[in-house]
Amino acid sequence: MKYIIGTMISFYILIFWVFGFIESILFPWGGVKETHLHPIYTGMILLSGLIVACTLIILDEIKENKNRK
Repeated sequence: MKYIIGTMISFYILIFWVFGFIESILFPWGGVKETHLHPIYTGMILLSGLIVACTLIILDEIKENKNRK
């Protein structure tokens, strides 16, 4: 569970803080930030947590199968 929460928090920091800062440097002519993209970014954060959760489930199943043999 800590890996899932850690991934989601780090992805949030990466998207909204780090890339937000870099975006203002790379594209200084952009007026208002595109806040209509925030639901997409939130979906990406949730998807990163889902990917980590599924990966952990698969790894647990692989470990159980190795122990059975």
